[in-house]
Amino acid sequence: MYLTPGTEPQDTGTTSRSWRDKLIPSGFRGRRDRAASVTSTPSQTASVSDTDLTREVREMPGVKGEATISVFETTIAVLKEAAEIAQNIPYIKAVSGVILHIVKIKSEVDMYRDVWEETMYNVHKLAVLLRDFGKSCERHGLLKDDMFPQPFIQYFKDLKTEFDKLFEVLSQCRGKTRFEQFKKGLSRVDMTKDIRRCDGQMQWMLKRFDSAVLFDIRISQYIAEQRMNGSSTVPSITVNGDGGRDQPPYTGPPRLEMPIPVHFPEPQLDTLSLPKGMHTRSKSAGSNPISTSPIGTNSGPTKPQVFFGRDEQLEAIVQKIVSPEEDRPARIAILGSGGVGKTALAHAVLTHEQIKKRFPRTRYLIPCESLKSRDALVVALANTLALLQPGTTSDDYPAALDHRVLSALSSEECIVCLDDFEATWDQETPTRLAVEHFLRSITELPSVIVIITMRGDERPQGTRWTQPKLSLGNFSREAAKSTWEALAGSCDQWAEHLIDAVECLPLAVTLLGSLAEVSTSEMLWERWQSEKFGVVESLERSFVLSLDSSRMTDDPSSRRLLGLLSLLPDGITALPSPEFRRAFPDIPNIPRSLDTLLKCSLAVRTSDRRVQVNSLVQHYCEKYELSDPKDAAALRNYYVALASHGYDNLSDDLFKHMTMEINNMESVLQKALTWTPPERITPVIEAIIAYTQFCSYIGNFSDRVITLATKVQGLSNETLGDCLTSLGSVCLSDDRVEDAKKHFEKALGHHAGAKDVIGQANDYCHLGDIFYRDDKMEEAQEQYRLAYNLNLNSQSTYGQANALTHLGDTYRKLGDLSEAHQCYAQSLKFHEDHSDQLGQANSLKGLGHVALRMDDMKKARGHFERALRLHQIVNDLVGQANDISSLAEIHQRLDNFGDAEGAYEDALKLHEKAKDDLGRGNTLSHLGDLYRKRNKLAEAENCYNKAIAAHRKALDKLGQANDLKGLGGIYHRQGDTQKAKAKYEDALVLYEDSQNSLGKANCQRFLGRMFYTERNLDKAEQMFQDAYENYRKANESVGQGNTLGDRGDVERRRGNLLRAQELYKEALEAHGRAADKVGQGNDYKGLGVVYEKLGKLKEAKQMVEKAKELHGQSGTVKSERQDQELLQKIAQKMERAKSRRK
Repeated sequence: MYLTPGTEPQDTGTTSRSWRDKLIPSGFRGRRDRAASVTSTPSQTASVSDTDLTREVREMPGVKGEATISVFETTIAVLKEAAEIAQNIPYIKAVSGVILHIVKIKSEVDMYRDVWEETMYNVHKLAVLLRDFGKSCERHGLLKDDMFPQPFIQYFKDLKTEFDKLFEVLSQCRGKTRFEQFKKGLSRVDMTKDIRRCDGQMQWMLKRFDSAVLFDIRISQYIAEQRMNGSSTVPSITVNGDGGRDQPPYTGPPRLEMPIPVHFPEPQLDTLSLPKGMHTRSKSAGSNPISTSPIGTNSGPTKPQVFFGRDEQLEAIVQKIVSPEEDRPARIAILGSGGVGKTALAHAVLTHEQIKKRFPRTRYLIPCESLKSRDALVVALANTLALLQPGTTSDDYPAALDHRVLSALSSEECIVCLDDFEATWDQETPTRLAVEHFLRSITELPSVIVIITMRGDERPQGTRWTQPKLSLGNFSREAAKSTWEALAGSCDQWAEHLIDAVECLPLAVTLLGSLAEVSTSEMLWERWQSEKFGVVESLERSFVLSLDSSRMTDDPSSRRLLGLLSLLPDGITALPSPEFRRAFPDIPNIPRSLDTLLKCSLAVRTSDRRVQVNSLVQHYCEKYELSDPKDAAALRNYYVALASHGYDNLSDDLFKHMTMEINNMESVLQKALTWTPPERITPVIEAIIAYTQFCSYIGNFSDRVITLATKVQGLSNETLGDCLTSLGSVCLSDDRVEDAKKHFEKALGHHAGAKDVIGQANDYCHLGDIFYRDDKMEEAQEQYRLAYNLNLNSQSTYGQANALTHLGDTYRKLGDLSEAHQCYAQSLKFHEDHSDQLGQANSLKGLGHVALRMDDMKKARGHFERALRLHQIVNDLVGQANDISSLAEIHQRLDNFGDAEGAYEDALKLHEKAKDDLGRGNTLSHLGDLYRKRNKLAEAENCYNKAIAAHRKALDKLGQANDLKGLGGIYHRQGDTQKAKAKYEDALVLYEDSQNSLGKANCQRFLGRMFYTERNLDKAEQMFQDAYENYRKANESVGQGNTLGDRGDVERRRGNLLRAQELYKEALEAHGRAADKVGQGNDYKGLGVVYEKLGKLKEAKQMVEKAKELHGQSGTVKSERQDQELLQKIAQKMERAKSRRK
């Protein structure tokens, strides 16, 4: 089904193809350099304007004629109406005048618009309240000054005082000139505090009287009180009943026989004072005392037979009842969304042994699902207490039934549980206030424990609820599994799939577990995948109750927003950006509608301040098509535009925003493939490719959407080739090498068919990456050269830059540092021409490693520091961490161990921030190497063990092998040979599994050194020989030189000095190819020792002097010191030989 024509995303031709010239940088080739997810707080894009906030249109309560008009126009209209009603009441006129000045001056204020927004909304609500108060006075005939209700005088005086303060602060924000505004901007913090303080006072004034109905109740109470005192200044109005002939019938809550004393300005209704004699039961109630009556006329509480995961909450509630922390009875609200087990917990409390012992016959459970008014609640309580005959309606009950209920409850200690109380409470404002007032009357009774269960996260006002607030969430996974086992007898893998599918929602788990008792979990899982059956239907009743509540009907946009949220798995931020709000003009006040959904528990607020719906609500919305097609089209266009930004050169805010919207982008882009007709699908496909590249950039290797894109019918060769290239990149990043190769080869065929030169170049480059991973450097170079030549022919300098970077990597791997340097330098120039900061960083990183191999520490440090600054600019946390680790290696080479340790710690923090387990494991392993080198073996062992855990979490066998090798080195140094060998052998197995020749060679060399120390020269020689072969396979010249030197040590110890001399010379040649000064220094030193033993002291001195010079150039202080000691030894021998000759 396609969306409405004309709403499809448009191909502007400006950015739609830009991604095709951009390969994933070389840092993405292997898992060791890949970027991982970046966590951050939600942020808006950089283009947000302060003035956008003032354009938001609010839907105001009580406004007729238009659904939405501006706050300011509405407020002025309300004030005019109030002025017309109360021309002779100075209190209302005075406050109205101040508000009118505030509204007018607010339109002139440009500063602090974002801070003022909510404050002005509260001003508007107070203006509406003022108008409605005037109407209430009009209704009761109190329009003259001498008739004004005395209890309200202080309130309006306080209100005018607060508005005067608000006017003063607002005036300070109105700068007449830019300079004045600038000066006032300097004190933004202080000004913001003042505005927030005013807003708090506005909210306080609203709480004191938050509706016209409450005013009406107070006025009625005031009139009744005055009449009882014989006052002649009030009109003749009957307090109870329908009112006088000249007054309209009273439609508010039922009035009490006795007036409630008014003590103003308390913010809430006053405590109900029961008249004398009301604590004895009426004759109609029967002759038995209440303590001997049954537990109501309903079915009463029942002990849950299957009850898991709520023991902590159960015990907490029971303790608050039997051992209250304060000298007052408990008032407990059990809150949560539908199906989380609120009722089950309430039943468990009422049937708990301690509760039953304390309240054996006075535990009252009142189901409130069908009670839609205060009257209905009173009747239900009366029925439960056996005060009425069953079936009595609110039209039939005798006068003062509410007092009789309260009297009965107060006659003996009891518990009242109002289950599903939101059904009674969540009504129109007059009904809600009346319900809250009656509930407070109950909670004021010292003999009554009150428990309510409510859908939502909001407790009724007017009651001092027991703290802390109790909101139930879904089951833990263990509780869900225990519940399933109790119902079905066992919990297998299919059951666990179902449990995860319903997100451990208690009711859903219970329903499915019950079905599994008569079916099998495997069959249920199969049906669930195809039908989403049972649970949604069973929960529909709960959802319908929420959707039909007055809170939802009062805010019509909330239902539409719910449909929109059902399309977004991660929901939206609580304060969406202006861009997002402008995309949905038919939902005028998104924050308000979000608040409505939260209060109805149709949505939940997550820990990162987003609002979303769970999977069951999503299925319900899908089934009944609650999402509007127009909103779906706008959603698609919004996320196509967002995804099309790709991954490079993003602003900080845009990068964070895209990271937070990853799951939403994937969901919407996937749906867009079916929403969009084939002739308009190209922008969606290109957005999916850009999205896939961004995901790979941050380490998210999901291929679901790009795989679906490759299956779209009718794509051109070029577009299909692009999709396959992107899919192959994802597979390669996720170590699915064979799949990647297959996709790249198919992509190459499609691009060749389309004569797409750049597409072919990209495919050759990716195929080169596959050979590079397998240590097949010559084959990799061939592919990279093909890519370079194609980019050269098409004059794509961007493509040339990437191909050169890859060629530089292969030359460096082969030890041809001169060619590597030339490639990196040329690619850096191209990237600088394109202002491609990430590309520059990768080229600089390559140059840094070349300089490091050439022992030019100063140049290496400069390159890594420049790369680090660029990685910081592009928000690449993992790139930054890798640069810092490279700088730490320099410190370590220079024996600056303290600086090296600090750098590794900094890198570790960045990997942790990026949630990069692989990088974290690598850094911990490097840190372990450093500690081992410093002989801090306990710290080293701790680092290696942590590294193993991180690498296991990242499913990285190679990293685990490196960590095990490090542990082997520790145990070897500690003299625990058996333990050391075991770790080395375990590491060797993992290196074999990883097909890592370099890792195998390193491990074999360590084992060889251990055998050498034990003087087991035959085994040592075999290990060194095996290591040499693996170094050769890996094209690792330094390793080859090292093992040749090791073999020279073996022959020297055996006394085969001439053979040792040959091996040291071969090692010197290998180290020379790699320009490895440290290795060359070691080889010269080995030759010096051989010549010393041969008695060729002059040649020995020359060799060791060269060794010292090279070690000095490479900054290896320890080796240089050892060279000096050897030179002194040779000098002493030469002196003794000279003395003997004399």
